[in-house]
Parts: sequence; C-alpha cells; structure tokens
Amino acid sequence: MRLRNTFLLALVFILLGAYVYFFELQKGAKEKTERLLNFREEEVEGIILNYPQQEIRLRKEVLGRWKITHPLESAADESTVSAILAALNTGEVRRTFEGKPSEADLKNYGLDRPEVKVLITLRNGVALPPIFVGAKTPVGNSAYIRRGAEPGVLLTDASIRSNLEKKLNDFRNKEILSVPRDQVAKLQITTPKETLVLAKGEKDEWRVEAPKKGVVKQSVVSDYLTLLSPLRAKGFADDEAKDLKKYGLDSPAVKISAAAKDGKTLGVLLLGNKSGTEYYAAREGNPTVYTIDEFSYNELNKQLTDFLEQEKKESPAPGKTRK
Repeated sequence: MRLRNTFLLALVFILLGAYVYFFELQKGAKEKTERLLNFREEEVEGIILNYPQQEIRLRKEVLGRWKITHPLESAADESTVSAILAALNTGEVRRTFEGKPSEADLKNYGLDRPEVKVLITLRNGVALPPIFVGAKTPVGNSAYIRRGAEPGVLLTDASIRSNLEKKLNDFRNKEILSVPRDQVAKLQITTPKETLVLAKGEKDEWRVEAPKKGVVKQSVVSDYLTLLSPLRAKGFADDEAKDLKKYGLDSPAVKISAAAKDGKTLGVLLLGNKSGTEYYAAREGNPTVYTIDEFSYNELNKQLTDFLEQEKKESPAPGKTRK
C-alpha cells in the first residue's frame, strides 16, 4: 500500500511538472518573443517624452546628431538617447493581462498616472504606438506598460522604466570642451602665478616652451589631455550668462588653451569660482556656464612643476659622505 501511494504521489508530481512546462513555461517563452515596439534605431527622427511635470522633445538633425528642441534648444547627450532607443527597441513583452483594466487596476499598476508617455516618430512620418510606463512589479525585475490603444496591460523588463527615469539635464550634452586630443599640439595653462606653455616636438614628444625649459613627464601630459578632452560637466549653472563676473570667469583662475600643429585654436576652457563642492566652468565664446567636480578642477589646475620629471639626486662616491 505504501509503495502504491508513493508511486501515485510521484505520478502527480510528474503530471504537474509537465503541465507547468508545456502550459506555463512554454507560454511564457512564446510571450517573450513579442517585441514591445518594432523599429530600427537609425529610422527614428523624433522622440516626445511626457513626464508629469514636463514635456521633453528631441529631434535628430541632418548630420545624425540628436538635439533637444523643447523646453529649450540644446545639443543632446547621444549616449542617453541611444540607451532609451535600445531599451525600447529590444524590450520584450513578458506577459499580457487581457481585458480592459478597471480604475483600481490602473492605480495598482501605476498606469492611472504614468511615469512617462513615450512617442516615437520615424523618418517616413510614421508614429509608433505610444508607450505608457507604469510601476515596477513588487517582485521580479519587471514593469507594467500600456501600448497605444490596446486595452490590456503588458509586463516588460524594468530596464525600460529605469532608462526613462530622466530629468531634462540628463538629456543635455555635457561635453564642455570637445577637442580631439590627437590634434592637440600645444597647451597653454594660464593662472595668476604663471603662464605655462607645452608643445609637441618633431617626434611628438612634449616639451616646455615657457616659463623655462625642463624635461616633461610624458604620462602626465597624456593624463591631462584625457581629462581635458572631452571634459564633462556635472551640471548647468546658466544657459545664457550675461555677466561672467559673478562666476569668476571674467578673470578666470585657470585658462587652458588647446591649439593644433598649425597654431589654430581648438578650444579655450575657463575655470572660475567655487560653488559648494563644484567649480564654474565655460568654453570661451559659449554663453553656457557649467559646473565641474572638485577633482577635475584640481587636476586641470596644474603648474610647471607638476609636468616636470623629478631631478635625480646624485649618490655620493664610495667612501664619501655628504656634508
């Protein structure tokens, strides 16, 4: 009798396992193959993001660069836009809740007041179904979504939601001084203490031209250029600065000029006053005032001695001692 009961119990588990596999797991596998949106990134021309407090519009320019067109006009951060498109393009529908959700359901899913509504338009003028992003699921890495006029609620990867949790400044291009480092052949660093001029020699080695000669530590110049180009901002202090004096940029604490081999100026960086734990910065000729972190400021505020090789002290001859 005990053996028979054991056999029946094992049979029940086998049948239950088969049901889960064929009817649940296989169903889930099929659902995973459904794409949330079907498009190619290179075909996208415009993106509208409607947040509860703000609408952000982006448009791809003729040369393929993204630009913010509303609520201000500014170059967009290419990596941020690309990450959003990649998340929407590769997002899969994990599960569909059939039927029209009630008001209580929408509230539970965070879709009564979506975190963001996304509308994508393609170059051919086609507008993809708008995506309404709701809350994350209590367990698992998923989020609730509605797509266009479809009545049901979809379950998709929560990375879509996290990629869309942005503010306006997250979409802005934060490159202050976009200078191709391989084209830089001359650096001039001006501070109240000195004007330091570094230039490349015939063999592309860096040397000091002013204020005095010295052997340059090449790795220090390389690290300096790595930070300088491209230098990225922490934030934006003023989009249309009329008075640079209040930022300490009329007479900057540090002025860094990068030039090409033919003497053409590639860009001039101005560093000004401190604000909290950050410093004001601007590109000469650009009305935007940025902020940079303290580490970047200190690394850019270098003097001649920072670039020179340390002089080696001669060892005393055998049998002699230094006085």
